[in-house]
Amino acid sequence: MMFIVNTCMHLSKPQKIQGLKEISNKYDVYFIDLWGVMHNGVECYPEAINVLEKLKKNNKKIILISNAPRPNKTVNLFLEKIGLSKSLYDLLVTSGDVAQEYLRSKLEQGKFFHLGPDRDRNLFENTGAKLANKEDCNEVVCTGLTFAETEDIQDYESVLNFFKEKKIPMTCANPDEVVVRGTKLEYCAGALAKKYEEMGGAVNYFGKPYPEIYNLALKKMNMLEKFKQKKITSFAIGDNLKTDIRGANALNISSLLILNGIYKDFFRNDEIDFDELKKSVHLEQLKIDYYQKDLIW
Repeated sequence: MMFIVNTCMHLSKPQKIQGLKEISNKYDVYFIDLWGVMHNGVECYPEAINVLEKLKKNNKKIILISNAPRPNKTVNLFLEKIGLSKSLYDLLVTSGDVAQEYLRSKLEQGKFFHLGPDRDRNLFENTGAKLANKEDCNEVVCTGLTFAETEDIQDYESVLNFFKEKKIPMTCANPDEVVVRGTKLEYCAGALAKKYEEMGGAVNYFGKPYPEIYNLALKKMNMLEKFKQKKITSFAIGDNLKTDIRGANALNISSLLILNGIYKDFFRNDEIDFDELKKSVHLEQLKIDYYQKDLIW
């Protein structure tokens, strides 16, 4: 899937804010990432929970937007378990939700091989999708590494080469390449999809930064037409340049980058070299409006 960022926009220096309250009155709707912003895969960040409480108190609309390759009901249960109550947000939408809609549209011709951990198999529930082994499939649905805690991308070269030789397309249900679980960096489905593309395979992505996930969220909130007509102002908060901030750029909305997640190694002496950071992910023309180390009010 081709994705284009507007490279003609004026690139001003990102502005550091001490707290979201400095700018919160400017926006009506908040697209907020989960992993790396609200939690670390193990526990919620108390200051980030406080931000949701303050936004709700000020009647802002909060859309939690995640690249989790699972339906939102599964992610809802996980959030409740780690202390993020449904009362703190208006909607949760995941890349799994968007991928499920795609699977339903392919019922007649699709025979899918699931590349990923067993915990993600509920992606296929209530879709009618036909699952097949790798020899009989005509499409791969990638949700991640089977054992991300112990495996590396190189462990998948043979199976990816098998699919490439058979010209099997891949659907990536999580465009994130890496995530920090607790304190440990793990590879995600996006890293496998990137490797497959580098090998010459065809990949279709669902989730941030691609437009379908934002459109789905706005439709569910009955706000899509108001957004298109610029009758509401929106803001994105995330910790990933390739997904969260790139998605904000594509929507032409302002964004806040959180730096204490996958980019914490770039955060030195309470400062960051944004040119170095953007160059490291090959997105030199990306626009970042604001930044914080952690999401705080």
